[in-house]
Amino acid sequence: MKREFEKTIQHIKSQAEHTERQIKQQFEKLHQFLRDEEEATISALREEEEQKKQMMEKKLEEINSLISALSHSIKDTEEMMKASDVCFLKEFPVSMERVQIS
Repeated sequence: MKREFEKTIQHIKSQAEHTERQIKQQFEKLHQFLRDEEEATISALREEEEQKKQMMEKKLEEINSLISALSHSIKDTEEMMKASDVCFLKEFPVSMERVQIS
């Protein structure tokens, strides 16, 4: 009976070790899956960040171009105002049209 109990204890110990190895393997697979998902998600985030940054830089360039065009229109208008009232009044509709297009 004693030998049977010892064999049973050894069998229980063996089963526990085997089960522990399986659990560790499964958790290692899960950890690897999570690491892969983290890497993919961060990569997608960086790609989205780059796209949005490029879009905003393009819009900033457009705004700078508009600001430059408006500055030129303002300077032209100021020059016309300095020249004479008649010249300014003649050119005013054209100037307004340029500003509205911008």
